[in-house]
Amino acid sequence: MTRFHVIPLLVVGAILIFGAGCIQQPGVPPMDTIPPVTGHEAMLLLLDDTATRMQDALSGLDRATADAADALGTTGPSGPGADAVLGRIVAAHPAVLTAITLDRDGVVLAAEPDGAKVLLGRRLDDSAVTQAIATRNPLVSDLFPLAQGGDAVVIIHPVFSPDGTNTGMVSTAFVPHDLLAPIAGDASGGTSCTFMVIQTDGRILYDADPGQVGRGTLDDPLYEDFPEILAIARQAAGNRTGFGTYSFYSTGPGKIVQKETFWTTIGLHDIGWRVMVIRES
Repeated sequence: MTRFHVIPLLVVGAILIFGAGCIQQPGVPPMDTIPPVTGHEAMLLLLDDTATRMQDALSGLDRATADAADALGTTGPSGPGADAVLGRIVAAHPAVLTAITLDRDGVVLAAEPDGAKVLLGRRLDDSAVTQAIATRNPLVSDLFPLAQGGDAVVIIHPVFSPDGTNTGMVSTAFVPHDLLAPIAGDASGGTSCTFMVIQTDGRILYDADPGQVGRGTLDDPLYEDFPEILAIARQAAGNRTGFGTYSFYSTGPGKIVQKETFWTTIGLHDIGWRVMVIRES
C-alpha cells in the first residue's frame, strides 16, 4: 500500500474518532433518559402527524378520482368500461358512497355501486356540479345533502377525450367522518387528546362525539351559551393555524370542562379543513 492510500484512511479514522467524541460529549444524556415530550409540544406533534395522515387519505381519494377521469377519457362516460372505472373508485376506501359520471349538462350517465344506479338519467343541479360545469376544473364541495340521501362531500374532476374535448365529469361522493374517524381514533388512543375537523364555515365534519357531526359551530343553538367556541370558530375561519381555549361539555352531554386546542389545515383544490387537536386543560 502506498502512502497515497494510507492518508485517506487516516483521515477517515480521525473523522470517526472525532465523531464518536462528539456523540458522547460529557453532559449529553443517553436517549433513554431524555424526558418524553409533554404538554403543548406533545399536542403539536400529535396534530402534525394526524393532519399529515388525514391529508394523505384525502389526497388518495383525489388521485383515485383523477385517475378515473383519465381512464374515462378513453372508455367513454358510460358502458361496461366506465362502470369498471367507477367501481375502482368505490373500492378505493370504505368512506366512498358513490362514483358517477355526468355529461356537460349535469346528467348522470353511469353510476356505481348498484344502489347508485337510481341516479341514471337524472340531472344534478347542486352547486358543486354547477361550478364544475362552469369552470371545468377539479373541485371539492362543502358537506351537502345528496340526492340519494345522506350528507357527503364530493370530489369532481373534468373528463377530456384524447383530442382534448371536455366530455363531462366524474364525481366521487364520500363521508368525511368515515374517512377521518379511523385516523383520529388511532391517533388519540392512549392519549388525553381528541380531534375535531371543521369546514371554514364552522360546520363539523368529524368529532369524537358523533352527535356533533354536521352541526354548525357558528349558528347551532347548542353553542349559544359558549361564546369562546364561537370566537374560536371565527378565528379558525380566517386562519390556517391557531390556538384557543374554551369551555364545553366533556365528550357527550355531561359536565362542562375547560379545553384547549391547536389547529392546522388540510385540503384540496382551494378548500381547507381545519384539523383541531383538543385536550381538557
